[in-house]
Amino acid sequence: KQAGLQPSPPADQQTLIRRLSFNLRGLPPAPEEIKAFLEDSRPDAYERLVDKLLSSPHYGEQWARHWLDVVRYAESEGFERDWLRDHAWPYRDYVIRSFNEDKPYTLFAKEQIAGDVLKPVTKDGITATSLLVLGPYDAVGLTSAVPQEREMVRADQLEEMLGVVSQTFLGLTVNCARCHDHKFDPIPQKDYYRLKAVFEGVWQPTVGEEVKADGRPVLTPDEYRIWSDKVTGARDRIADIEASLGELHRA
Repeated sequence: KQAGLQPSPPADQQTLIRRLSFNLRGLPPAPEEIKAFLEDSRPDAYERLVDKLLSSPHYGEQWARHWLDVVRYAESEGFERDWLRDHAWPYRDYVIRSFNEDKPYTLFAKEQIAGDVLKPVTKDGITATSLLVLGPYDAVGLTSAVPQEREMVRADQLEEMLGVVSQTFLGLTVNCARCHDHKFDPIPQKDYYRLKAVFEGVWQPTVGEEVKADGRPVLTPDEYRIWSDKVTGARDRIADIEASLGELHRA
């Protein structure tokens, strides 16, 4: 008041729909949408516009981008080999779907930290835990001939995993406590290692020493048993055919 400053005036209708559309959908309003809003004289016209934009499938696509940035979503492994992650996209689609379905945040968080063990186990829960392994993967370091190097690379991988979980869901850099107690936040070094122990069993799916390009099946336990029975039967038939071919070659 002393400086003679005044609040900005309310935005006019055309500016308002443009701002809302870019913010909620990431897209400009269509000319017919602008026309309809400008001609809508109902007292709840603004609320109706907000509801319409929130119900658009583009809403999830726009806001999932922010979440994917936070959890370091990437479609390649990084490091020297930088292998493509051909099957990273189910996690991306899970996040978009969660925003569009207005999934409760508590469930959204639980699924990404431990969705593959929540009861009942769902495809969403299994897919959501991809968050833990979206970070860089040092396949060369983890297969080093030097045991100490493998241990160091694995320790770095777990720190990265714990860092993204703590920063995303707690807003705290718990990974700093790997080497020392936090100076200000109440996180002692022992808590870092207690938390790290939670994720010790988390690995990228591998075959031998190679990363399995297609990851793990996104199937519930019951679906996996049915799938496994079918695959086992098919493999048995393939083995019989190969044995017959071998006999023909020998003949």
